[in-house]
Amino acid sequence: MYSAKNEGGSQQPPDAGKFIKLGIIAIIVVVIFALAGNQAVVLSMNITEFADVFTKPLMFSLIGGVTLASIALLRVNIVNRSSIFWFAITSAINMMNRGPQDQVQQTIPNFSEFKLSGGHFVLWQITKILLFGAFFANLMFGFGLLYMVEGNELGIENITTLFSLPFVTPPNDPTFAMDNVTPMIPSLLVIIPPIIGAIGLRLILFVGIHYVIKVITLYFHDTKEGKPRYLNYMATLEAIIGIGIVWAAFNMFFTDTIDYNTRYAIGGTFVVGFAAIAFSIF
Repeated sequence: MYSAKNEGGSQQPPDAGKFIKLGIIAIIVVVIFALAGNQAVVLSMNITEFADVFTKPLMFSLIGGVTLASIALLRVNIVNRSSIFWFAITSAINMMNRGPQDQVQQTIPNFSEFKLSGGHFVLWQITKILLFGAFFANLMFGFGLLYMVEGNELGIENITTLFSLPFVTPPNDPTFAMDNVTPMIPSLLVIIPPIIGAIGLRLILFVGIHYVIKVITLYFHDTKEGKPRYLNYMATLEAIIGIGIVWAAFNMFFTDTIDYNTRYAIGGTFVVGFAAIAFSIF
């Protein structure tokens, strides 16, 4: 309750949004330090007890986790500096502070215009890697990556051959498989699947969810101005669907079974995907 002194004055109630944002940042910092402290104790005990037997797998997992988390979560567009997470937090805070007469357009910002500050953006990218890197930990991927960095080969240079296999009819001679497929098996087992998974997650987050939110907020604000642009919204959604279909077609090259129909399935899926993208542009 406000006192009589405040009722007649122009003093405004405190901005709860700032305190909520600071609280969220404080919670993230506490969680990071709690997890880091707990893991530091466990790490110290295991290193003392097991030495290299423990640290080598941990190093491989750390390398794999940081690399895959960077591929999936790291944003490099320093110009736009958008963030789905902080946009959701800002919208939630605005909804909590919403007045009885406020419209949705006044509480939910336009995602196209939502930007973090430069420092906030950089710190958030680092925080994402620290927070979620453990979920991407992959011992074998880290081992394979370090193995290649040291100058060894896992057959990654032969991967381009894979894209021609569905479109050729192999001879019955088993040497064809030994010459064209066997050299790339290590990379197909260790390196390629985690990278494809990380790229797929990146497409879901920064193409799918990102542009769906953008379309929804644009609709809210365009409706407020009385100028909804339905064709633009549909074009964006068509592009998202088209990119998803093209990505699905690309993944068909990495199936464990290739037969005479695979070439038609891949070709048809690519045609549908690129057609959807073309319709969204023209």
